[in-house]
Amino acid sequence: TGEAITCSPEQREDLFYGVLGGLGQYGIITKARIMLQKAPDMVRWIRVVYADFEDFRADQEMLISLPEGKSFDYVEGFVLANNNDPINGWPSVPLSLTSSFDTKLIPDTAGPMLYCLEVALHYDHDTDFMALNKRMESMLGPLRFINGLQYCLEISYFDFLNRVEEVEVAARSSGIWDAPHPWLNIFVPKSKISEFDCKVFREILKHGVGGPMLVYPVNRNKWDSRMSAIVPDEDIFYLVALLRFSPPYPSGPPLQSLLAQNEEILHHCKSTGIEMKLYIPHYKNDIDWKRHFGRQWHQFLQRKSTYDPRAILAPGQRIFPRSN
Repeated sequence: TGEAITCSPEQREDLFYGVLGGLGQYGIITKARIMLQKAPDMVRWIRVVYADFEDFRADQEMLISLPEGKSFDYVEGFVLANNNDPINGWPSVPLSLTSSFDTKLIPDTAGPMLYCLEVALHYDHDTDFMALNKRMESMLGPLRFINGLQYCLEISYFDFLNRVEEVEVAARSSGIWDAPHPWLNIFVPKSKISEFDCKVFREILKHGVGGPMLVYPVNRNKWDSRMSAIVPDEDIFYLVALLRFSPPYPSGPPLQSLLAQNEEILHHCKSTGIEMKLYIPHYKNDIDWKRHFGRQWHQFLQRKSTYDPRAILAPGQRIFPRSN
């Protein structure tokens, strides 16, 4: 039997931070208190397209470095194939059916991939639209996207948050939702993201993954070092999320080929010294687990011996042998 306890940043803080990213090894969160805030009424949803990864990278990093209130309320990026595939290519960019993608605007210097920056501004029904437009223009002005490949849509805040539901409904109706889709989510240090783009996006994944390929920077100071979650040891790192959605075999690729492609990406990172970290990792031996946790491995062991000394929790990860 276990013990139900309450913890917070001030009360039992070691356990509070330990379970955050702790892979279920220290305890099970059964109840949480979160801060509520007034939701905005509307969202101005914007997408702009880049041909050059360095411009795309630098603009994203600039936006997340701005003080709160001086940048967009939402910043995310994704990679797409430079072709007319309806899922992996240009048609995935426009925000409405009335918009089109003018391929004549793509520069001759573009490679096999294009890059899309997705941002949003929140506002209320009584917002001064002249001020909103001015704010948007001041933030878009310095960005180095392809002139003319800009898309904008006004949408309710609820619909913006719920936008993935349409994808789920379509995937369920086509059977794709129930097919295996081995996603890969990794954190890549800023210093290696351009190298990652050259090999992984532009070569291994140049035809896409049948779904979104997200890539956007995160400020490390937004993460508390006391958490168990492991991220790269740089001030900025990138989340790379390969969200595969493929029809079941034989209409789509066999599962083993998708898993092999994931392994190829991880092997490339390991063999070339890209110190990436897996989000929700799953390793099969102590060496890989120790490599993943790095200098926090000792703290991970110490917390396990304190909060679950018999190794009852999460045995399927095979990190700790269960004791009698």
